This record gives sequence, structure tokens and C-alpha cells, in this order.
Amino acid sequence: MNISIKQIKAFLALVEEDNFTRAAQKIHLSQPAFSSLIANLEQEIGYRLFDRDTRKVCLNENGIHFIKLARELMFAYERTTKEIRSHANAYKEKLILAVMPSIVVQWVSQLLATFHHQHANIKVELLDTQWDLCLQALLQGHAELALTAKSPSLTEISSEFLFSDKFHLICHINHPLACKDNIQLKDLLEYDMIGFTKGTSIRHYVDKIVDLFGINYVIEVSQLTTMMGLVAANYGIGLVPRLTLFQFEHNNLVVKDVQDMNLERSIYLIKHKERKLSAQAENFYHHIKANIFSD
Repeated sequence: MNISIKQIKAFLALVEEDNFTRAAQKIHLSQPAFSSLIANLEQEIGYRLFDRDTRKVCLNENGIHFIKLARELMFAYERTTKEIRSHANAYKEKLILAVMPSIVVQWVSQLLATFHHQHANIKVELLDTQWDLCLQALLQGHAELALTAKSPSLTEISSEFLFSDKFHLICHINHPLACKDNIQLKDLLEYDMIGFTKGTSIRHYVDKIVDLFGINYVIEVSQLTTMMGLVAANYGIGLVPRLTLFQFEHNNLVVKDVQDMNLERSIYLIKHKERKLSAQAENFYHHIKANIFSD
């Protein structure tokens, strides 16, 4: 059996209008084309649905029985097409961004919020992971854009420097360094240092200081919240970049500058050279460039 949606629409229109001319007009067909749809439907299902004479048309017993079936078919069709359309739109309007968690904390969160308010129809999928996994997601096509603190020399990627993210000292409010006005790097040697685990971008940069002065980490953590909790408990001190300071707003913590520490990490916007950005990724790309972080 080969019943078309056009035939079902024509049948339901004729049920509502009780008139071939008005029903044909309702679904924007000529009367001959409309009559042909009804005749073909009746031929396909094997029985007549309407009783006709020269003046009127009305449903017969078979037609009344077929109404329920036709409406169920129409409902299923509309539900299916709506689902297909919804899935297609979601696919077309999805943006996948790979970004390091230490960048998301403040700046990227604000970027995403303002972008969402301006483009509510675009669904953003966030891959917040280590810098090397961000690059891997970009290279494998799982993300269109990446924000990282390192830019390796790969021929497949295009990397744009955005800004520098300066490091600061965080310590407990009762720590000896908290009340010191002019902190030097040598002052850190006396105290326990909390470090991030290997593989994180913060660890990569802080190790430059630690290795230079021969400092040993008293404990290593992988999460910013863990670092915050330990420093707030006066377990030790830490060095963190400016973009993460939002995470360290705590009554027991103070943020200090280290006068002779010229430690900054570079933040890059990265995309694949060979792949054209989708319209939504292009929008977010320009949104990033228009809202570069500044102290």
C-alpha cells in the first residue's frame, strides 16, 4: 500500500470543508488535482470514503472509520518531521569549544554568557580539559576552536596570541608573606609551596621558577578548588595566573605581587588551517577577538 501525506491532507481537508472546491483551495490545489488525490486514495485503500452527488459530498461509514487512522498518520508525520528539523537545526547551530579549565573560571565564562544572550539559538558544547587534549580535540575535528596557554609548532593549526596572563602569589591571611609589602622570589624559599600536577599549563609555567630556585612542592593538586582549600587552610602558598584569581576570592586568602617575578603565560586562540569555520564558530571567533581580557 502506497498512501501519500498529500492524500491524507486532502482527505482531512475535505472532511473539514464538506466541499471539493473549498477543500482544494485550503491546501492550494486546483479542483481536478484535488479530486484526483481523493480518488487515488480510495483506490489505494480499496474502498470509498465519501458519498457524492452533483450537489454535495459527505463521509460514509468507511470514511468515518478512516478519520481516526488519517489523523494518527498525520500526527506521526508532523512529529517525525519536527524531530528531524529540530535535530538538523541543533547540528547546524552547535559550536564545540575546547578550553583549559583555568581559563574558563572567569574570562571565558563571561564570554560564553554574553555570547549566549546574543545568540540564544546557538548551542555551545564546552570541552574543558588540559591544553594538549584541547589541541587533540581540534586536530581530530571534535572542536572548531581552542583556547590554550601553549601553542606548539604544528603545520595544521593557526594560532593567534591574545594576551599575557600574569602570575600572582596566594597565601593565607595570617601567613608571614601576607603583611610583607615588597615580596621577592627569594622570600618564597622559606615556605611550603603547593603545586599543580604535571601536564597542566599552570605547572608548566610555575616549574620555571621552582626549578630555578630548587623549590620542592609540599603537595600537588589538579583542581583550582583544591588549591584554594589548601591555601585557605594555611597548608602552604601557591602561584596562580590572573585569570584564576576569581576562584581564590576567600576571606582567608590574600593575593600578592612578587616584585622580581616576571612570570606570564600566553593565551592563544587556535583553529585548524584546513577546515573552514562554521557560521556559529565564526561568530564566536569574532566575539573572542572583540572581548580580549584586560586587567
